[in-house]
Amino acid sequence: MSIHKLAILCLFTLTAIACKKEKDSSTSGPADIKSMGGPKAMQVEGMVAQMQTISGDINTTGTLLSDEEVEVRSEVSGRITHIYFKEGQFISKGQLMVKLNDDDLQAEMQKLKIEIKLAEDKENRQKQLLAASAVSKDEYEVVLTNYQMLKANAEILRTKIEKTRIIAPFSGLIGLKEVSPGAFINNGTVITTLQSVKPLKLEFSIPEKYVPYVQNNMEVSFKVVQNNAIYKAKVYARDPKIDQSTRTVKIRAIYPNTDGKLFPGSFTDVTIPIGGQQKGIMIPSMAYIPDINGAKVFISKNGTAMSIPVKSGLRTESAVQITDGLSVGDTVLTTGILQLKPNTPVRVNVKSTTE
Repeated sequence: MSIHKLAILCLFTLTAIACKKEKDSSTSGPADIKSMGGPKAMQVEGMVAQMQTISGDINTTGTLLSDEEVEVRSEVSGRITHIYFKEGQFISKGQLMVKLNDDDLQAEMQKLKIEIKLAEDKENRQKQLLAASAVSKDEYEVVLTNYQMLKANAEILRTKIEKTRIIAPFSGLIGLKEVSPGAFINNGTVITTLQSVKPLKLEFSIPEKYVPYVQNNMEVSFKVVQNNAIYKAKVYARDPKIDQSTRTVKIRAIYPNTDGKLFPGSFTDVTIPIGGQQKGIMIPSMAYIPDINGAKVFISKNGTAMSIPVKSGLRTESAVQITDGLSVGDTVLTTGILQLKPNTPVRVNVKSTTE
């Protein structure tokens, strides 16, 4: 083969190879460059937030309170001579609880009784003399006034003696004893506590927007940490003022506690049924993320995940009402929540329900 033909053959081969490389580059270049340029979008599901008619429950926390509660204190100073109760026992209204030493007051009362008897006799004699015009009316009135003053002093002393007897102001359970017989106490010293536990009060707070839905005599349910039982209480009062710091209203309900198994101070989970329907945004419970700083949800914006703070309202077994943070038309992400981070690229498959 001549050199000229060999050169033409080599040129043809090089041209074919160059064309093949150019073809391969043109078919794979843009897609491969795009795939190498950033992270792959995460496949998730979502829903479009929209207003809908809802009904459900308000979930909140509360505390059980005594129907009546008082710190038992003495009104006067003195030495305790007797304690007539045992810690933790039930005591009836009017029952004697503590007796203070009143020996000096009793002695003063005996002396005063004698003075009153003498003054009474003198007043009777003066009255007879006045009737016989043997004394003047002024002289009689001086004697009468002295007699009446002695009787008034006796009433004051009787009140002091009564204050040495500390009685139960209502029926209830005695708390722990803070003093012992023989101890000298001052007025105001705490002796023990007395609590009426049948019935109990259930106290809880709700956001101000739900106040119209909670009326007197409506029934609410609650649980305590001691067991999984569900208890029923009936609303009887609410605070007329809204707390400006929390924007909530305090509500109280009454629970009979006839068996005495629940105790004041217990923490409760309270469920308040809403007796009507209203409009709101509901999202699946799985999309609602509690956080130490509040709660949040993820939405999709411009193909990336975005975390936004929200506030909740009504709750059902599968959904949560969002009262603040979400707007109608936002795409809420409902799957892949644990893997999502802000600014994560996402590809959303939009569902039409909140379930």
